[in-house]
Amino acid sequence: MVALAQPLPEYDILLSIPGIAETTATSIIGELGDIRRFQSANQINAFIGIDLRHYESGNFLAKEHITKRGNPYARKILFKCIHNMASASHTNPCHIAEFYDKRKRQSQVTSTKPHTIAAMHRLIRTIHYLITHNKQYDYHSTQSQ
Repeated sequence: MVALAQPLPEYDILLSIPGIAETTATSIIGELGDIRRFQSANQINAFIGIDLRHYESGNFLAKEHITKRGNPYARKILFKCIHNMASASHTNPCHIAEFYDKRKRQSQVTSTKPHTIAAMHRLIRTIHYLITHNKQYDYHSTQSQ
């Protein structure tokens, strides 16, 4: 799979993100396909099933959950990718891992799933931007915001 993915321009872009190695990059390309076919990162969220389900009736407002209607394999790959980024952030800084750690520290919730899902959304937005603009990941350019 790696040999088939190496000629693709998306492969090098994904490898430039800290925490994404060869196997993860090929798995993302294999599960998502051509990322340029999505007009926005929200469409990718819906494709993998991490878009939020909103339910409201009268004065009742339900807690929001992800829909899980999308590709479960892509969801699992990105979920593990966030944890890899958090582990690799000690040597390779990444704005997504910093976002994940900050949310985890500030929260009262013991579960890390909501923070991981939020970090997955940020990763998807980053991947979509980098691939559609054909740019490599640069940590210093993310800090100017």
